[in-house]
This record gives sequence, C-alpha cells and structure tokens, in this order.
Amino acid sequence: MCEHRDVTDAETSGQPRHDTAARILDAALVGFAERGVEATSLDSLAVEIGVRKQTILYWFPSKDLLLAAVIDHAVAALGDEIGGAVREESGSVERRVAAAIDTIFRVGRTRPELLALLREVVRVGPHALDHLGAALAPLFDVAVSGVATRSGVDEERTRRALVEAGASVVGLATEAEVRNALGVPPDLAWLRRRRNALIAEVSTALA
Repeated sequence: MCEHRDVTDAETSGQPRHDTAARILDAALVGFAERGVEATSLDSLAVEIGVRKQTILYWFPSKDLLLAAVIDHAVAALGDEIGGAVREESGSVERRVAAAIDTIFRVGRTRPELLALLREVVRVGPHALDHLGAALAPLFDVAVSGVATRSGVDEERTRRALVEAGASVVGLATEAEVRNALGVPPDLAWLRRRRNALIAEVSTALA
C-alpha cells in the first residue's frame, strides 16, 4: 500500500477516513453490478464518488483488490440478512428453509445489486469466483447449521440443497431480467409460484 496519499475533499470536510473507503465500496458494488467489472473504470468511480483516482488506489491498490473487497462487502450484507432470518426461525425444517429463501428473495427486491454482483463475478472468471466461494463459505455454514440444528438433517445434504437453492435464486433474478426485456415483467403470482416451488424442492431434498 502506498505510503503517501492525496488529501480528498471528503477528508478535508471532516468525514472520517473509513467513510471514504465505505463510499468507494458502495459505488463499486453498484457499478460492477449494473455495468460490469470490465466496463467500470476506477476513473469513472472516482468521478461518481467525488474523490481522486489515487484515493481509491490508496484504499484498494488495484482493481482486482477492489473487486475482492466488494465481494466481501456484498457477502457480509447477505450473511447478516440470511443468518438473522435462520436464527430467528425455530420451527420445522420447511419453515427454516422458507425463512432462508424468503430472505434471499427480499434482498433481491430491496438490494438487487447484491445478486447482480454474484452473476457478474461468475462471468469475470476463476480468480473472482474462487474469492466468492471462500467468502460465501462462512455464510453457508451459518445457514446450514440453522436449518440442520434440532432437525436431524445431515449437514452435508443440507449444504448441497442450500447451495442449489442459492444458485436457483440467482438464476431467477436473471429470468426476471429476461422477462422485463421481453415486455412480460414478473408479477407477484410468478414470484409466488417460483418461491413455493423452490421451497418444496429443497424441503423434499432434505426429507
């Protein structure tokens, strides 16, 4: 990391340094998700955030390291949502599964950039995908433990089922985009059918 750095407008206005890094991560998350990693330059991010490119490189010395940090940032946000939902649900396996899946659907509605980033990471290539896998592992550990605890379900079987469910939800987000592009936007009935089918599929796999 660089020893010297430019003083940014944000810092001279009294904002703490960590806030600058957080703004960079938030802007990069949206940019990578909406425009793609390759199409989002550090120069364009600097303009959007209102800092110099050198400031971005201070916090994240390369674009690859920025992407890795954005992946960690997005996975942490997903983990907070999913982990909390699973821990709070104390009912049957199906109810725990429904809690996890409903949380992912809700995140897809309220923060679509998180799921869009996952799709973009898959497209970027192995180095980003490997980092995503490592970042997602603790999240799935929490979800697997929450679903399997006190249910008597084998954790390895639970893990496979939840991984498939997560991949299916990301795929549904893509399907929704295709429907929008073709002029047949997804409605609540479509979403409900997909949600119920996915819960039934995962619950059957865990039966």
